[in-house]
Amino acid sequence: MIVRNFEYLIALNREGHFGKAAKSCNVSQPTLSAGIRQLEKDLDAEIVRHGQRYDGLTKEGMLVLAWAQQMHDDCKGLKRDLSALQHDIEGQFRLGVLPGTSAVAPILSVALAEKMPLLEQSIITGSAPSLFSGLSDGELDIALGYLDDLHDKSLDTHLLYRERIFLFQASRQTRPRSIKWDHVVKLRLCLLNSSIPEIAQAQLSLCAGAIYTDSVDVLAAHVASGRYSTVLPQSLAARLKQIPHLRALAITGPGSQASVGFVAAKHRLKSDPLTALLELVHSPEVVAPIQALLGVHRSLRPKAAQDKGGTPS
Repeated sequence: MIVRNFEYLIALNREGHFGKAAKSCNVSQPTLSAGIRQLEKDLDAEIVRHGQRYDGLTKEGMLVLAWAQQMHDDCKGLKRDLSALQHDIEGQFRLGVLPGTSAVAPILSVALAEKMPLLEQSIITGSAPSLFSGLSDGELDIALGYLDDLHDKSLDTHLLYRERIFLFQASRQTRPRSIKWDHVVKLRLCLLNSSIPEIAQAQLSLCAGAIYTDSVDVLAAHVASGRYSTVLPQSLAARLKQIPHLRALAITGPGSQASVGFVAAKHRLKSDPLTALLELVHSPEVVAPIQALLGVHRSLRPKAAQDKGGTPS
């Protein structure tokens, strides 16, 4: 019970009001007040300045608050460790990602670490062939890639989300909201290797003199110069949004959308770590940040009134 009373104290300090603190703890105000009084009795110290309304913590109360916060954090950690032990999920977990899906990897790894703290994770970035080969050879447990590029029937898949492919360029000039592939290939492009699906990459085969790189920093520098544009999935918009006057133009035509999901060796998706991961990716802790990531491009879109059917130069 003392742990629960510590939670009441933390909430009271955070909210600065007995009623609001009780609401945040999903208890009545009398229950919270009784918990604080019991805490004072157990510790034989006055913790809260008593009056008609909350007036802060005493000197002793501030010391108790510090210990309460530490014990609260320790209890949360204990619960995570106990959960991991109960599910017997520990050891190594190897995730492979494409450069084009790499922005989602930290969301997955952080959420997985919270649920399974005993799991030792590693994240490897590579091309689609290298990732699929790693799965077949047992060097990777699972990969996050473009499902439309998968031609190997010995692998299982699980769709995570769908996204669009955009042209990103820095320009002060009026821009349309969309552009066709035949206009894209006429631009000077700097492209990130393995960042778009095969169908989209095939659309760029007629582009002459494109610069290819493995570095997002190199890519961003070229786009920031205003002389080069790039083609990327919307999930990578956050990596470029600091570029002044950046615009995101939706590309239309074949290959303008991508299905992103997990790929694993046949029947491996039923293993304990992968089953836990697939359950986790549908939880609010993962869905919300992925949706936020996919929505970054909206702030970079030209306004509808600007769309006059022109072609970016």
